[in-house]
This record gives sequence, structure tokens and C-alpha cells, in this order.
Amino acid sequence: MAGFGNPTQAVYSTVRELVENSLDSCDDARTHPLIDIEIQNVTSDIITVKVSDNGTGVPPEQVPHAFGRVLYGSKYSQQQKRGTFGLGVTMAVLYGQITTDSPVIIHTRTQNYKGLLYRLLVDVENNLPLVESKEELQRTNVGTTVIVQLKGDLKRAQDRILEYLRLSTVSTPHAALTLKIDDEIHVNLGSWSKTLPEPIRPSKPHPRSVDMEVLRRLTSRHGGKNLDDFLCSSFQKIGPRTSARFLRFMNLNPNRIISELTRDEQTQFAHALRKYDGFERPDSKCLSPIGKSDFLIATTSVFNVRQAEYASRGVNEWQGNPYVIEAILAMGDDFPRSDIPTLYRFVNRVPLLYDSSDDVLTRVLKRVNWSRYSVSSSEPVALFIHLCSTKIPFKAAGKQSLASIPEIEHEAYQLFKELGRKLGKISARSKRSVRETKKMREFSKSFRQIARFSSALAGHDEVPSTDYLVKQLFEVEPDE
Repeated sequence: MAGFGNPTQAVYSTVRELVENSLDSCDDARTHPLIDIEIQNVTSDIITVKVSDNGTGVPPEQVPHAFGRVLYGSKYSQQQKRGTFGLGVTMAVLYGQITTDSPVIIHTRTQNYKGLLYRLLVDVENNLPLVESKEELQRTNVGTTVIVQLKGDLKRAQDRILEYLRLSTVSTPHAALTLKIDDEIHVNLGSWSKTLPEPIRPSKPHPRSVDMEVLRRLTSRHGGKNLDDFLCSSFQKIGPRTSARFLRFMNLNPNRIISELTRDEQTQFAHALRKYDGFERPDSKCLSPIGKSDFLIATTSVFNVRQAEYASRGVNEWQGNPYVIEAILAMGDDFPRSDIPTLYRFVNRVPLLYDSSDDVLTRVLKRVNWSRYSVSSSEPVALFIHLCSTKIPFKAAGKQSLASIPEIEHEAYQLFKELGRKLGKISARSKRSVRETKKMREFSKSFRQIARFSSALAGHDEVPSTDYLVKQLFEVEPDE
């Protein structure tokens, strides 16, 4: 379920989880990511994966729990992040421990420390880290290096890893990635854009996104506050007036202490927060879409593209979670020829490579009548779609396909049709251009013949140019 179902996928998932953590760390540091990935074969089926970054580094007191404890993380605020609750990197550590009995090695440096080296395992029964060793070891730059040894099939995973890293530079154009495999393969990717994305601003939960678990966690944190203060301090888009209206709607006393609510009252409270229609839309400053310029630059840098069109549906919400869908429809010889565009999926700047047939976006793609927009098996067309949100509705822990959310499904369908119309206009212009070019050549040939015959009849040796006549006829410059 977590993406470690076989030796091939385990190698890919390990690289992916470590790279995602590094990119998030660089985002936090507000720096251009420089990520080095080294993969070495120890034996025929034992490999080591080493990923280094120039991010913020991990504070020493957090290292054991961040890498040696499942479901540990700081990603519980409403904010767009690549990872989810610290699950993936610990799964990679666990898989390496289970298959090779090897500890994970973490070498990290923050602004306040010159460098610390940890070797640790996971106490699976108690979900606690087991620190084998901890020592001071100077690191040149701020950042983190993680080394995981695991059992895997590198030969089969290699192409998938390369594809993942190439597509990662499409969704994160300002990142530079370097891949080394067994001192034989050395690939440099990315750094297509010199512009850093706008910083993501963490925000409080929106009341419509609250479930019982979130409400209990907030209650334990602010249990001494009355209902009015609790609402205003715990959620976005709730001020004194909105709080008063909501509590009147619930028929609750604003001065009542939140921790004094009974279990049934808490359930009703959470249900009402999700259903009450008097709240404003959620804040979108916690999102980081790729953007038109960077998305186009990255796509045309990675792929051979003749024509590309961008579209976005703006900020929307599903169950109180803000989201943005943006996409590029591209034509180029790097893409397969098919009756429907080849789909490349991204969520929160992470490319999804597996389980495309189970993804709602694939289903939406097939619903569109692409023949209306001149897409046919004779044209190589691809569609790159990026969904960013504070909460991604993955179908499983492997995080490779999206579940069906009506709001997202509707917006994706409208976006695909918008791009289809743009493609249709491009195709129509291209066909008109081909026809007009053909006519121009025919007229140019006829006019030159007329000019030659006329010059001969008039007894002139010099044949006059007829280009200006073609230019006036078509109001464009004729082909030479």
C-alpha cells in the first residue's frame, strides 16, 4: 500500500520519498534546490540510495523521530506539501531494515550546528527510533544527506527513476537534480527557471475541512477557551461576527468551554462546521501552482514541443480544502500518437507514474470527445495536468492515483475542454496556413510565367519581379 510492494517499486519509492523530502526542505529554506542522487549496487540485489540536499537541515532533536517513527511530522497545518505526515521516508527506512538489517544513515547540518551523523533503526513494535550511534561530523553546507540500504531491482527500476526525475523538473523548474548510478551513469537535469515560487503561507484549518480527529486535536490544544474564542483562534475565515452567527445557528452559549462539550455535542459541532454555508471560501495563499511561464518553460525544455497551450481553472475548494488545477496541452514528436492525448499527472509538484488507469483524471480524459478538437492518431499530443491542494484525495497510501471528488472531476473536465478548444483553433490555423501556402506557391509560379511571357512579347530581356503581387493578394510575405 505504501509503494514498496516489489523490489522494483521499492527502489523507485525510496528515491521518490527522499527526493520529495529534500525538495520540501529546500522550499522551506527559500533556496534553489540542488539535489544529488547516488545509487550503488552492493551485490546483485542489494543497493544503497544516497540523497543529498541544500535545504534547511533537520534539527538534531527531531532526527530520530523524523526518520525512525511512523506518522511523525510537522505537516499537519493547512499547507501544500509533497509528503504526507512523514509516512513515506519511514517506510523506506523500514523496508531497508527489514530486507537488509541495515540502519539508515543521516548526516545533517542546520544553521546552528556544524554537522551531526546518526545511525538509527525503527522499533517496529513500539513505533520508536533506536539510535545506534550519534556523533559530530562537520558538513560543508547546510542541508541533509540520507543513505538507505535495501534489497531491490535497480536494473528494472532505473528507467522509471529517470522518468520520475525528468518529470520532477517539469513540476519544479527551479530545481537542479543530479543522478549517478554505479559510477557509470551521470545525468544532470533541471534548473530551467531562475525564479523561486512565491513562499507558501501555512494557514489554520478551514471549518469546512474539519473532521472529528482534527476537532479533538484542536480541543486538546485549546481546551480552556470558550466556544467563541476557540472558533476565532483555531480556524481561518472566522471572526467575532461569523462566530456569533454560527453559535446562534447551533444554539450554543458562546461562553461555554469547548472541552466541556459531550462526545455527542462534539460530533454535532464537527458536522455543523462542515455543513454551515455562512463561512467564506478558504485561503489560497497556502498553495503553490507551477504557473504559466514556468510550466511552459519546463515542458518545452524537457520535451521536443512544437506548440503548447496553458490553462488554469483558478482557485476552487472541495470540502473546505482549496485547490488549483492547471494544465498544458502540447504537440511534439516526443509523444505517442493516439486518439486521445498522453496524460502526465502531477499533484503538489510530484509526478505520478503508477496506477494511471485507476486515476479519476484518466477517466475524465476519456470522457472528452477529442475528435472535436482535431486530436487523432496522426497527431502526437500530450496533456500535462497539475493539481495542488492542502489535501490530496489519494486512493491508497502509495499516493499514485486520485480518488473521485465531484468538484475536482468537474473542474478537470472543463479544463480539458478549454484546452481542447485552444488546440482546435491551432489546428484550424495550421490547416489554413498549409492551404494558403500552397495557393501562394501556385500563384507565384503562375505570375512568374506570365511575367516571362509578357517580357518576351514586349522584347525585354529583364523579367520583372512579381513578389509584390502575391504579397498584395494574400497580405503576407510569400515563401521564397
